[in-house]
Amino acid sequence: MSNSSPVPVLRGSRGTVLRFTGDALTWSRDAEEVSIPLQAIAHVRTEGRTVTVRLVAPVGSAPVVHRVDGVSRAAAGLFVPAVNAALPERTEEDGTVDGSTLVSAHNVPDAEDNPRERMMIRIGVGIGVVSVLSALAVGLLGQWAGALVIVLFAPLGLGVAVFGVLILHMAYLDWYLPRYGITVEVERAEVYSHSGSAVYTWTDPHGRTRGISGKVTTETAPLAYHPSDADKFTLCASPLKVAGDMSLGLVVLLVGLGILAGVAFVTWLTFAA
Repeated sequence: MSNSSPVPVLRGSRGTVLRFTGDALTWSRDAEEVSIPLQAIAHVRTEGRTVTVRLVAPVGSAPVVHRVDGVSRAAAGLFVPAVNAALPERTEEDGTVDGSTLVSAHNVPDAEDNPRERMMIRIGVGIGVVSVLSALAVGLLGQWAGALVIVLFAPLGLGVAVFGVLILHMAYLDWYLPRYGITVEVERAEVYSHSGSAVYTWTDPHGRTRGISGKVTTETAPLAYHPSDADKFTLCASPLKVAGDMSLGLVVLLVGLGILAGVAFVTWLTFAA
């Protein structure tokens, strides 16, 4: 059975997810992911809104059980029969097999708190500081009406203008890195169905496992990074998307500059009055 199988994904309480990939079940919660081959499974059962995966175990020993609570009854009704039907036939030798030895577990890295996000936080703090200091300076000169205008609208104008610059910067990297950087294929680690995005993992030249999110949901995707700075990386985008992002960034920048021009004009009027 392929990954395009109609067998549903079970989503339970506390973020627990159980998937059927055709030759294994994948149980995940938070950053932990457990891969359970079908050869390791004795049976899968449902009781109410709970699904349990019981592993094969040597005679006389307690089997390991993985469970998902709070699942959809309708989804469980499709999931459990499909998995049980795919389980391999058991023989007498299976009585000596410990299914837990066939199970593998690993941590799934989240999309990183990358330099772009840290830069945006710093910019936000800088915008707030600049706006407050500017308003205070104008107010101390006796123009509190102008100070009020700055407090209300300068952060908006600065924020919109900086956001436009960031969009242009990211669009530039999306154009530059695939042409002048190093491109590699990265593997999909997780899919977020509610947003239509996925997290892809890759190992940079320094041996660090990195994560990046994107709207692409294929098993692998091309990623480009700067040859001398692995912190600059991006999922390769189509030329049409890059052009669209550049146009959007320019429009947003002009809107922000227009707001700032209006703030400056109103502030000047308060001094001229």
